[in-house]
Amino acid sequence: MPEWAAGLLGLAPRAVPPHVFALDRARLRYAAFAREGDEVRLMEYRERELPPDAFATGLLGGPLRDGEGFARLVAELVADLGAPPREGSLLLPDAWLRLAFTEVGDLPRAPREREEVLRWKLRRLVPFRVDELRVAASEVEALPAQEEPRRLLLGFALEQLLAQAEAAFAAAGVRLGLVANASLALLHALRTRPADGLDALALIDGEGQSLLFARGDQPVLHRYKPAAGGEAGGHGRLVVRDLRLTLSFLAENVPGAELRRVLLLAPPALEERWLDWLTEGLGRPALPLAREHLLLAGDPGTAWNETAPLMGAACVEFR
Repeated sequence: MPEWAAGLLGLAPRAVPPHVFALDRARLRYAAFAREGDEVRLMEYRERELPPDAFATGLLGGPLRDGEGFARLVAELVADLGAPPREGSLLLPDAWLRLAFTEVGDLPRAPREREEVLRWKLRRLVPFRVDELRVAASEVEALPAQEEPRRLLLGFALEQLLAQAEAAFAAAGVRLGLVANASLALLHALRTRPADGLDALALIDGEGQSLLFARGDQPVLHRYKPAAGGEAGGHGRLVVRDLRLTLSFLAENVPGAELRRVLLLAPPALEERWLDWLTEGLGRPALPLAREHLLLAGDPGTAWNETAPLMGAACVEFR
């Protein structure tokens, strides 16, 4: 498996560095964390604004329009840090790094043949040009009723965008060892993750909405939809309907897995309506993500909800 593929979901054979970079259409951010027992403290935070047209448009984000300009911005940010890191993680929006599940039998040992199987599986699941993507896989817990013996979580993102980001950070002396999306990283920031029930974690941002169901630290189901316009009431009815269908899928495919908790991280202007939709659609009171849900130690000195996914990326534990 390629190094990026192994690192995508926390399976690379190295410890996660405490340095996390996050990239979206508006900003490049950096956060450094330190372990304090079972908690994590934010030690340093920086951000830089990006030009409004920094990225081409596309369903999976888009490549950088000015790779050299972005490399200069990365170099300036790294040089401004107290102790420039040599290794770090990169966090991408869920819109750019998507997730899908698939079932497989035995996979080929040869990396090239293994990758071809993964791409073939992905072509049957998504409407994207798979040849333009970088694809990674991590084995997760199998579902009782699945047909194949193994279940994989596939991660995929634009190869060109990833290559541009890697080159920019490498030029600044930083090796990216872990690439993840925001919702998957946020799972690892939770203080408790009961293994005898399901957590539902909803993440809403300007580009779309993600819903991750997990048992302990094992993802069970992930749903992502781009942001929808139109009248809020009509959109809400669609959201509630989709949530009920998702709950039915879980009831059929994960028998006995009770939904224990529903947590929401959303912009303040959207929080109330999404709490109502989640509560109605999933049949359990949804809660806004709060500091007590997180492994956060002390006062972060910045908006904790802004840095929670970055903290989660620093909390991933390799096996």
